[in-house]
Amino acid sequence: MFSLKGKRAFITGSAAGIGLAVAKDFIKAGATVIISDLSSGETVAEEIGASFIQLDVTDESKMQQAFEQIENEHGKLDIIVNNAGIALDVESIETAPPNALQKTVSVNLFGVYHGLKHGPKHMNDGGAIINLGSSAGSRMTTAGHGEYSASKAGVAYLTRTAAIELGLRGIRVNAVCPGGIAGTGMTTPDDDSPTANFYRTITALGRMGTPDELLGLFNYLASDASAYLTGQEICIDGGMSAGITLPTLDKIMGETG
Repeated sequence: MFSLKGKRAFITGSAAGIGLAVAKDFIKAGATVIISDLSSGETVAEEIGASFIQLDVTDESKMQQAFEQIENEHGKLDIIVNNAGIALDVESIETAPPNALQKTVSVNLFGVYHGLKHGPKHMNDGGAIINLGSSAGSRMTTAGHGEYSASKAGVAYLTRTAAIELGLRGIRVNAVCPGGIAGTGMTTPDDDSPTANFYRTITALGRMGTPDELLGLFNYLASDASAYLTGQEICIDGGMSAGITLPTLDKIMGETG
């Protein structure tokens, strides 16, 4: 684990799932952490030793106010994790509800954009911004993920642009791009459901991941050890985006042979 002692971190969408796991890990590494979520998270914050701000990342003015409040109460930030996100269940682009794209983009893309727009002025030089991307937006996609993949592809290019714009301040901007991670509230549980079996079949390691298996990468990107790494989308997906697995190939060949 890399030390985050003396650093201040703000994490959106962090009352549960990946965001909460990251918050706990950052605190363990010595950081002062402020978590936020759309719903109440005071109890969670108290349990892990963090502060809490209730926040809708789609509301730009509220996002701006949150950063101002954090600096007034805690000082300038060293780490921002734009983690808040949603995933809607749709069958295809054609059959998706009328507001599916708007709703997905408003959280996944605009939420990150608002963090990148208003966060840096409340950060120390030499800090780190970590956006939550997805292998579905940086490397691959599947049917039924059009809206989600489009929103995460936007995050990938916002990450690159922000890295260029903030580089002279020494602020690094990178994206962590998970694959099939169970226990996030956004994907299926790691059970015997058809969806879980699908993720296992198309993933090189033959299983779904857990939020804890992302923590090493978040910790590294937040620390001074990653001082020369910026503008990157790093997939941590068990090899899902590397290519077709043997079980998948066998199934395809069996159905077409």
